[in-house]
Amino acid sequence: MYDDSDHDSTTTSHHGDEMTVTVDGEQYEVEEEYDIDKDGHNDTAIIQTDDGGAVAFTDADGDGDADVAVELDDHGNVVGAARYDEASGEWHAVDPKTGQETGGGSHGSTTASSHNDDHTTSSSSSSSGSAHGEEIHVDVPDQKEDMNVGQATVDTDHDGKNDTVVDTTDDGTVMAYTDTDGDGEADRVTIIETDGDVIIGEHTGEDEWTDVETGHVDSHGNYTPDSTPSHKS
Repeated sequence: MYDDSDHDSTTTSHHGDEMTVTVDGEQYEVEEEYDIDKDGHNDTAIIQTDDGGAVAFTDADGDGDADVAVELDDHGNVVGAARYDEASGEWHAVDPKTGQETGGGSHGSTTASSHNDDHTTSSSSSSSGSAHGEEIHVDVPDQKEDMNVGQATVDTDHDGKNDTVVDTTDDGTVMAYTDTDGDGEADRVTIIETDGDVIIGEHTGEDEWTDVETGHVDSHGNYTPDSTPSHKS
């Protein structure tokens, strides 16, 4: 499962077109780094949040403006979704599985606008200059030395201590390394690939990682778990 061949904590993210995200009347330009519908054109930007989660903004109709927002927790699970209404200028809550409005009214204060202050792309989240936590090392199969991925920048368990490093590889893949027990070693890796596929792996022994969940984000921005595998690598 684990492959560090593309890892570079100083590498900028894969370049794509820009899209405009409107939140509470404010417009932000973000870089589209992921091709969710696999049509050969990037249409999605992922913004990392301080709690270890992320929001994926997708331009579903190709007009240069974000239409769909999907909120992921620190495990890559979908916890909310919203669709932008150009007429009202507001985000409305939708069911992540069906895309239908949930009847909750404006969703601007949750999935979209609650991350207004966290306006940072995945590539900037990996900057060592903003790190405040302990350094995290990753046990890489077939390598004598553990790989230092940098200082933790996000606190996923909300205990007041940063425990996760978020990094972007050369091809735009987002990788989050989490130290769950505070020993300085990564215990979980969450991978969000450029085509929307998600892989979550756990460290289960020396030079051994086990895939515990896989899933994908479809063309409508909805996350669907594929399976709960027990594949070791």
